[in-house]
Amino acid sequence: MSFCRFLGFGLRPYLNVSSECSVMKRLFEVKNAPEASSYVLLKKFSSETEKKTSKNHEIVYIGPLTRQIRSVKLFSLLSSFTGVFAQPVIYEKAQEIGTSTPMLIAVCSFVGFFTFVTPVLLHFITKKYVTSIEYNSKDDSYKASIYTLFIRKKEISFKPGEAVVPDVLGMFTSMTIRGIPLFIDARFFDDLHHYKKIMGYDKPMDFKINNTEKKNITESH
Repeated sequence: MSFCRFLGFGLRPYLNVSSECSVMKRLFEVKNAPEASSYVLLKKFSSETEKKTSKNHEIVYIGPLTRQIRSVKLFSLLSSFTGVFAQPVIYEKAQEIGTSTPMLIAVCSFVGFFTFVTPVLLHFITKKYVTSIEYNSKDDSYKASIYTLFIRKKEISFKPGEAVVPDVLGMFTSMTIRGIPLFIDARFFDDLHHYKKIMGYDKPMDFKINNTEKKNITESH
């Protein structure tokens, strides 16, 4: 007997009960029409409020390599956990074969390198990559998300004026927020206005020389 046939056979005694329940439900709705309508209105009002609050938050940027980075980090962590559990087995098998001590140390070092160093190295490269940026129109603030070592999302809240473009851009660094280097790609913003606002490009540029520089120039002459 197939599972579907068994499921249908098991539910057969309850079909009549469900039909009776549906009839009773309709009668109850007709009897309590004013209460039902008030419930519908209350539900509609609550859903409208949720929509209004959700409108304050808008995803303005999604990193194009977010899925790839998550997949690679996940694979690296799984490989590391597998390597941790496999090391005692490898050590035991190597002793059974009669491997020399230098060779055993070399094998354990090789496995240990890929077990512990690879996830850390991968995190060092990808920790600056911004996976998404959320804009809160209520208080005019942004929230950038990055991945931690164990693929947990870390959120960094900042105001438009807090992002600083370093004079010398480092590897995978396009801006810093309170000393934290981050990398974003301007091509993947839904609206370039947010990119200009974050980077401070919406402000008028001051081409005037500072007073101290003017003073130094006049004194030199």
